[in-house]
This record gives sequence, structure tokens and C-alpha cells, in this order.
Amino acid sequence: MISWNLHGAAKPRLDAVADLLRAHQPDLVALQEVHRSQARRIAGLLGWPRPAWALKHNAYWPLWWRGEGLGVLSRHRLAVLPTVVLTPEYHRRTYRRRILLPVEVVLEGDRRVLAIDGHLSSGDEDEDLRTREVHQLVGILPESLPVLVAADLNADPDQPPVTALVDAGFVDSWAAAGTGPGHGFTIPANAPRRRIDYVMVRGPVRVREAKVIDDLGAAMAGLSDHRPVLAELEVGGPEPQA
Repeated sequence: MISWNLHGAAKPRLDAVADLLRAHQPDLVALQEVHRSQARRIAGLLGWPRPAWALKHNAYWPLWWRGEGLGVLSRHRLAVLPTVVLTPEYHRRTYRRRILLPVEVVLEGDRRVLAIDGHLSSGDEDEDLRTREVHQLVGILPESLPVLVAADLNADPDQPPVTALVDAGFVDSWAAAGTGPGHGFTIPANAPRRRIDYVMVRGPVRVREAKVIDDLGAAMAGLSDHRPVLAELEVGGPEPQA
């Protein structure tokens, strides 16, 4: 799967986005900061069914097409679950509103995995809020399904929002793949120096590989201010060890 903060407000070239995704052949893509029309267009270019999408905020209401949200795309059937509002204290017209988009991905043989697309609060002063949002995420999880969290956590690997997920039984795919500490930087796209984008897994999910996609080098910045994260996963394999 691929997780990518697409920065849709900057109007990335959707054909180039689809080409990059197609080159890596994911079964599942979680996008953050994406407009509904963009998510649908990318899915169409890939030849996939209509994606799941949820509104995070729209500062330009009632210009509905300017709404920014989360999108989950897959070649598999998706069973979309209710959007989880993490910050009910914030109105839908402010970027500070944060949500989760949970979907069940229906695999062959009717096997299912819960995938959660997220984008935590972004302010430098918001670490406590981000940690609270992680606890809200953990609080909605079932015991019965493997879980994938694909998210812009706006936190470094050693900061409380990430360690709270680890304490809840999640494994960072980067660590599970043995890729090594201190790498995996995703932002800024032209010269990454921070890792704030993750694929985290819990349950019987084997991590085969994890990497940051950098096919376009510095030109990646023309598609987004983040680089995408790819994790090759086997659902039903042995549980990963960090």
C-alpha cells in the first residue's frame, strides 16, 4: 500500500500522480489533503472503482469543490465506515479540524482488513492534541481485524503520537522491514529531512518492504510537498516485530 499527503490545494498533475502510483502497483492507496474530484480522477486513471472520501474542512464554503479531505483508493472492494471526527471543537471551515477515514478492504476469500487514513493536527504546539487524537484512534479499533494506519502523523518517530501507537500494539512498517533508523524522510519533497508519514500495522500482517518513493528526485515537489510511503504487506502473515 501507499500513503501520501498529496497537497491537493496546489493542484498537482493528476496524470503524473497516477503514473507514479501505477509504476508501484499498490492494491491500496491512502491520500491526505486531497479533493474529492482529485481522488475520483486518480482512481479513474488507474481503472479502479470509485474511492472512499471524507471532508476534513472547506475554508471556502460553499465552494464545495475546494473541500479538502482524506481519500482511500483500492483495486479491491471497500466497505466505508463512518468518519471519525477527532476535533469536534473546530468548525468545518478551519484547517484545524481533523478526522479519520476508516474503511474495510475486502480481499480475496472475503478476508477483510481495516485501513484507517488519517492526518493529525499540524501545529508545533499541538503535540498533546496529536497524542489525544492517537488515543481516540486506538479507542475505535476492533479486536477481530488486522489494522493498517496510513497517516501523516505530523510527528517524528520518537515523539509521543508515534510511541502511543507503538504502545497500543502497532508496528512501524519502516522498523519492521529492517530499513534502519534515521531514514525514511518524507518532507519537504525536494530535500526531505523529516519523517512524519507512516504506515503502521497491527495484527497478523507481515511487512515485506517499506520505502519512501523518490523516483522523480527533486521533481517530486511538483506533485506534492511530501514524498509517498510504500509498504509491501502480507495480510495473514506472522505479526511483525519492530
